[in-house]
Amino acid sequence: MNNYKTIEINDYEQMLREISISNEINLDDYDLLIYGGGGQDKKYYSELRTNRKYEVLWTGWAGPKWTKFLSFIPGQAGLVRILEQSAFNELYTKLAAYSVSDAIYIRKELTDKIIKQAKNNTWKVNFESITQTDLNSFILTSEIDQSLIENGKEMYLYDYSFSSKINQALKDIIVRKK
Repeated sequence: MNNYKTIEINDYEQMLREISISNEINLDDYDLLIYGGGGQDKKYYSELRTNRKYEVLWTGWAGPKWTKFLSFIPGQAGLVRILEQSAFNELYTKLAAYSVSDAIYIRKELTDKIIKQAKNNTWKVNFESITQTDLNSFILTSEIDQSLIENGKEMYLYDYSFSSKINQALKDIIVRKK
């Protein structure tokens, strides 16, 4: 997931809205998680814990361990489970505006592996090794604090990774096949 793709801002916003309402998202058997890679303060995740739409699974310093003395600056990473699918868009947009953030859709049985990966590898986190072997998983990665102009259009950078047997409708939402 190192070769970022570009997406028009309107298309990006529409993609997030579609994920938030897609009937292909099954929160009974799967978790829709958001990993915010940093940029928040500790208070942010404390307050998020009081919101019934989300469950904060983990939060910690986003940088290498030797930089923890800088924890007074906004650098908290967090892993959040979406409990109400309609709330996905708002939280993902907010976290991606401050740091590289991942939306991870994965079978519930694999969520503990995702938590362990987040805890053990904060600033070098890689969820792909877990999701690639799953049946219907994806990772959407983006950081939208800056845009670029491409062919006269304002664009964001984003990336995605799919398991080998991803639901085609979910893939189309993210790849932007209409």
